[in-house]
Amino acid sequence: MVEDTPLCGAIRSNRGENVDRLLETLVKLLQAEGLCVSGVVQRRAEYGDTCCADMGLELISSGETIEISQALGRGSQGCRLDPRSLADITARLQTEIDLRPDLLVLNRFGKGEQDGQGFRQLIGKAMELSIPVLTVVREPYLEAWRNFAGELAVDLPADLDATVAWCLTVSGKPAAVAANG
Repeated sequence: MVEDTPLCGAIRSNRGENVDRLLETLVKLLQAEGLCVSGVVQRRAEYGDTCCADMGLELISSGETIEISQALGRGSQGCRLDPRSLADITARLQTEIDLRPDLLVLNRFGKGEQDGQGFRQLIGKAMELSIPVLTVVREPYLEAWRNFAGELAVDLPADLDATVAWCLTVSGKPAAVAANG
């Protein structure tokens, strides 16, 4: 890690923006440059007869997708996030960060993390180990993110070139990769 570069990067996103594709492309570029990337990217199933799509998180290390949505029934207004699945993913990622990857990518810092759950402890552990963390934060959770990460974080635009540049800088790798090339 470069000493004057913030350890955590948060891609600012608005509801409906497809940052998942940006993260997927980013991970492939960084892996092609030899970086060891750990974490998860989000996968959505097609809309069915429910109010929103089913979600899964793909483990970057293995390509395995774990469903994180739970069926609550047609009239339900509650959160569909399955806390057991998220806990399983978090435990797997805890083991992976013990191996000291060059970067930890997490699909979101959202309500769970704002409330002290979700990936919050995982991010904290990565920060303690000086492992750079990249995540996505929407406006409703931006203040919670800033309160949590403080001056160890930088806001990043939803732009592939800027995000690749930050990842290479914070990991201490040479900027040999061109996002568009």
